[in-house]
Amino acid sequence: MEKINEVLLEETHNLVTALFHHCLDTYMHSFRVGDELLAFSNFLGFSNAQDIFVLGLLHDIGKIKIPYSLLNKTTPLTESEYIKIKNHAEYGKNILNKLDVFPKEHAMCIKYHHENFDGSGYFGIAGNEIPLHARMIRVIDSYDTMLNGRIYQHGKCHDVVVGELLSNKGTLYDPDLVDQFIKFLSKRFTLQAARI
Repeated sequence: MEKINEVLLEETHNLVTALFHHCLDTYMHSFRVGDELLAFSNFLGFSNAQDIFVLGLLHDIGKIKIPYSLLNKTTPLTESEYIKIKNHAEYGKNILNKLDVFPKEHAMCIKYHHENFDGSGYFGIAGNEIPLHARMIRVIDSYDTMLNGRIYQHGKCHDVVVGELLSNKGTLYDPDLVDQFIKFLSKRFTLQAARI
């Protein structure tokens, strides 16, 4: 059984509590991404469950440095506002780097979780240069955002979301991970249907 890192959990709790008080929507999204990343990682056979869940949970922690009013703006962002929002990835990396309890790769995954597979993301790295877990978060983050919506847009039905993932394979998303994620979702919904 994996050993529980109590210090890591305490620091994670402190950060997540700060996120809860700053922006409830981001907090709820972060928990969904953490749960989904953990389940998908288990499907792929990864074993470091605690670290993977924490990474998903903290992927947007840099948003505690972004004003609440900007995170919840319902009208289109200006160019300068978009740049401020983009900074959350770097802020998140810096927050984790100041704490010694998190695996060093977590900070880089948080920095790069908005990278696109074709190199058109925030920092311009592409393909396998993007850390694996950052590529996984890129898929799951988008899946959750499209499915549940944002303050400025309604959620989409599941089939439409899956279609969006498939149509952006190789551009926004790692194509192999998209294929595996669709298999993961198919297995989940098959099991859920069997229980009804």
